[in-house]
Amino acid sequence: MRPYRIIIFLGLVVLASCNPKTQESSGYLLLQGATAFDGNGNSITKSKILIRDGKIEAIGGKDLVVPKDVETLDLTGKFITPGLVDAHVHFSQTGFFDGRPDALDIRDTLRYDSLQARQRKSPNRYFETYLRSGVTAVYDVGGFDWIVDLSKTAETDLKAPHVAAAGPLLTPFPQDRLEIFNVLPDRQMLALISPEFGKEYVQKSTQMGSTGIKIWSLNLQDSVFMQSLRAVAEEVRSSGNQLIVHATSLDQAKEGLRLGAKVLVHSVDDQLIDEEFIQLAKESGAIYCPTLVVVPGYSVAFQSLTGGFPIHDPNGALDPETQSLLEASPSFFKYYPNPENYEEELQKSIETDQKLKSMMYANLKLVHEAGIPIALSTDAGNPGTLHGLSIYDELEAMQEAGLPAKEIIPMATRNGAMAMRRETDFGTLEAGKKADLIVLDQDPSTDVRNFRSITHVMRGGVLRPVNTPFE
Repeated sequence: MRPYRIIIFLGLVVLASCNPKTQESSGYLLLQGATAFDGNGNSITKSKILIRDGKIEAIGGKDLVVPKDVETLDLTGKFITPGLVDAHVHFSQTGFFDGRPDALDIRDTLRYDSLQARQRKSPNRYFETYLRSGVTAVYDVGGFDWIVDLSKTAETDLKAPHVAAAGPLLTPFPQDRLEIFNVLPDRQMLALISPEFGKEYVQKSTQMGSTGIKIWSLNLQDSVFMQSLRAVAEEVRSSGNQLIVHATSLDQAKEGLRLGAKVLVHSVDDQLIDEEFIQLAKESGAIYCPTLVVVPGYSVAFQSLTGGFPIHDPNGALDPETQSLLEASPSFFKYYPNPENYEEELQKSIETDQKLKSMMYANLKLVHEAGIPIALSTDAGNPGTLHGLSIYDELEAMQEAGLPAKEIIPMATRNGAMAMRRETDFGTLEAGKKADLIVLDQDPSTDVRNFRSITHVMRGGVLRPVNTPFE
């Protein structure tokens, strides 16, 4: 007798105890009774979601007609949303300084080349953390070539989130300054030195399977770089790829939009956006990825050098390697370059965070009011921003900025799938889409903090509890 049949037979629908479940080719699973938020801004009370072969066969209210003898899971009193999508992560980084030696160089203890070899060999250590955090899809918007290959292998792994990847980043910085990020001969940071180089890179990256060409910062005063960038933008359009621009200043963001950027990563934080920005964003059809938590995350990481790293992980989803690394964070204080100025510099960093926060929050609200699509995005992997777990902090920051909880749900699901160019596959609860969803004890439409009440995650029709490690 299968697990769900035992549950139904006993009349004890206790979600916390159910095992991973997938349907046989001729079988159905019916999730019944929960309030479902479809990711398009709609909700269904006493919903019925019929699943077969890893996809949603039908969804509706209590009057939805379903086949006879359907295996049923009663979720009355629960809440369902599509699986969350993190539209900005980096698999080459760990959430600590070993992945960002430009921030704090600890390579004498943790070699960067060895780290990248481990990241390449075992990226799956983050997969379970993402799924058990409710994240069923992620967009790596800048890293080594192997991450593009990872997007292909993760697709058929139901213990992994869907992955889209942009591959190496193009930047105006000279190559010798970028080598700290690279493990030769592989590079994840490339100096954009000429139109010819840029066009050739776009062609190669697109053929390899990247789903975006990422520009890491714009130097508007560098005529060679800007000429090269315009050539890149033209080649991106002709190749059918999409342009992703890292821009934190209003001037850079506007120029990125003029070039046709489809994804703007990071918030504009130097001044309030204006009407020109809004019009450019609408004309380009750009998605705004605010990454509100990544900047203060660096301060959290620096604070951990003397006080320990704060981890809120009630389901124990964090992988053991990251857990051990963060628990050892005070042992790396010896690498701080000016220990006598540590307290003063940390305080200045926190004060800067508060100023940036004020501007980022104000701009996020303006972007939302203007009707520009916003996608939940964390920049996970950077020091202080953990894979998977940081999703809740970002959701709560968006709400703190003034965005209504109910309107954040599509930003956390559908819009991220749009950024990944996968909106026809997942991101909403609709017939024909992949059965990727999460089950919650509390209503996320009244307070996004209720996303922390997640009990189960479904990826490709496989339902698993999040409070125990996967088999």
